[in-house]
Amino acid sequence: MKNKTILLGVFVLLFSVFVQAQNDWMKLSGKITNPTGNQLIIKNGTIKKVIKLNEDGTFSDTIHVVKEGIYPFSDGRERSSIYLKNGYDLNLTIDTKEFDESIKYTGKGAENNNFLAKKALIEEREQRKIYTLYGADEKTFLERQNALIQEYNLLLDKLKDKDFVEYQKKEIKYAFLQSLSNFESYHQYIAKNDTFKVSKKFLNPVKAIDLNNENDYLQFPTFKNLVNNHYLENINDTTKTKDIILSINNIKSSIIKKGVLTSLLETVDISNPHLANLYNVSMEVSDDEDFKNDLKQKYTQIEKLLPGNISPTFVFKDIDDKPISLSDFKGKYVYIDVWATWCSPCRREIPFLKKLEEEFKGKDIAFVSISVDRLKDYDKWKKMVHDKEMKGYQLFADKSWQSDFVQAYRIKGIPTFILIDREGKIISASAKRPSNPTLKKQFEALLK
Repeated sequence: MKNKTILLGVFVLLFSVFVQAQNDWMKLSGKITNPTGNQLIIKNGTIKKVIKLNEDGTFSDTIHVVKEGIYPFSDGRERSSIYLKNGYDLNLTIDTKEFDESIKYTGKGAENNNFLAKKALIEEREQRKIYTLYGADEKTFLERQNALIQEYNLLLDKLKDKDFVEYQKKEIKYAFLQSLSNFESYHQYIAKNDTFKVSKKFLNPVKAIDLNNENDYLQFPTFKNLVNNHYLENINDTTKTKDIILSINNIKSSIIKKGVLTSLLETVDISNPHLANLYNVSMEVSDDEDFKNDLKQKYTQIEKLLPGNISPTFVFKDIDDKPISLSDFKGKYVYIDVWATWCSPCRREIPFLKKLEEEFKGKDIAFVSISVDRLKDYDKWKKMVHDKEMKGYQLFADKSWQSDFVQAYRIKGIPTFILIDREGKIISASAKRPSNPTLKKQFEALLK
């Protein structure tokens, strides 16, 4: 009898260990029809899981989830999001020919994930209506946003996971508040009315948020943006910069204060016309030494790119494999376009650039386009240059984004345009785009 009791105890112990082990991981399986790659990648700051696809597109693997939540995943070119939680046993099917529309989950955890798939389709639909939405008057805008919230709530009210539902409803609320915050500037742009102002009560829901809610600041990126924008909205108004820095000093939560200062540091950029004032005032009145050290380091690097400094140089090969250096253009103004074949905004500027090149043909200004395409896309670059009959000097950066010239100009996004004077000195490290009518006037003034 004693031995039976011991064996029963061992069985119970082993079973409890097995159950606990099951709760420490989740299973993800499924099939991708017409895959664009040979693996499914789930990746963010806390996790990176690469799941190999079989020849028929099927897959199966386990994942240890350090923190449950929403994670981005990709299959080659296609991307979406998935909710991961230890204990789930999910089956995912996708047909990449209709990627978002075909996403379907079954198994444990499917309910939450099918909601996310539907939500993604709704967001895609609303994105297509963005001009109509923000071009409308306040009343119509609010009616449409409230209808959207109701649509989400009808889906959420069918779910059983109350924690997930509560999180989603908060996220939807903060997204709504963000849309209120954006409405004035978006409407000004779409309606082409720079004088438009929202009514006095319109932003009351935004003003009512608890700026000290540390938990929501950590959990919801949209709430974090709302708080950061509250403090930094007028940071480039030189008459208000000092008061803004002083208000940041008074933030009670060290986490929120650090987040706001990190966001402030991101505005320290060569494209900021009030950079010197922002630096000087911040160094004078900020009480955060770590922030001031980071600010000083960043400003020291950017300072080299201010107007009047000698430009960083380059030696890149042109489309005929001939090395071209910035020094080759001494005595001329140089307008540089840093771009890539895959960049849609870059391609949109090409017709405007070609028109400028034609208008200033024979003048003392050189038009230089530098591609940061990867080496494997070299032939694609050459084809696009020929197909679009691109003029000027077409150069290919030797190390893409890691090229010395690109790194020296701290280029993080493209297209980036740079204007250099006859002596090789910087006029602007963040010059106007070819599509901006004022650029032509600037060229005309320089070439008088």
